[in-house]
Amino acid sequence: MTRLILIRHGETDWNVEKRKQGRNDQPLNARGTAQAKLAADYVKSAFDIVKVWSSPLQRCFRTAADLGLPVHTSDLLLEIDYGQWEGMLESEIEERYPAYDRSAFIAGDPPGGELRSNLPFRGRQWILESRIADDDGDVVLVGHGGSMKGLLVALLDLPDHAMHNFEIDNCSVTTVQIDNAVYGTNRLTTLNHTAHLASVNGA
Repeated sequence: MTRLILIRHGETDWNVEKRKQGRNDQPLNARGTAQAKLAADYVKSAFDIVKVWSSPLQRCFRTAADLGLPVHTSDLLLEIDYGQWEGMLESEIEERYPAYDRSAFIAGDPPGGELRSNLPFRGRQWILESRIADDDGDVVLVGHGGSMKGLLVALLDLPDHAMHNFEIDNCSVTTVQIDNAVYGTNRLTTLNHTAHLASVNGA
């Protein structure tokens, strides 16, 4: 039996400013560093971790490091490439790109970047290449908000547009029970759990 524990990376200054980070390798800020420690403490106490995966970008890898185990990385876990939007504020995008609609699936594709529909595709690739269903125990994955939504869609066999139905906060914990049977059904058991962050995020 495999249980996948998804942790979004800790906060960065660009998260606070609401800038599109994408592939830009932003570091954790002070609160993000504290969030990472709290998330690691919570996950280590609540689960029996056998393996840790992470995006190679430092905001994820640094968050994963607090778990104290070897960290496996995969480029399939990278955040979406925002192309021309990288580094831009949401307000700037809305002003410069009139067709942009953050709630619309197609209109939300970044010019010069990655199609949002590629996120579930990458998620399915990672599921196959990591052989996650063959692991026995609790596996942690530290990733990005966008690509983790794509992975959830892939894991739960949902339509691509369902990515907009998920909210994933910095250092939140989401868990999925992986059914190891060939025709089994994976189950979402926890979504965006943040109680462990109360001391730094506030009530």
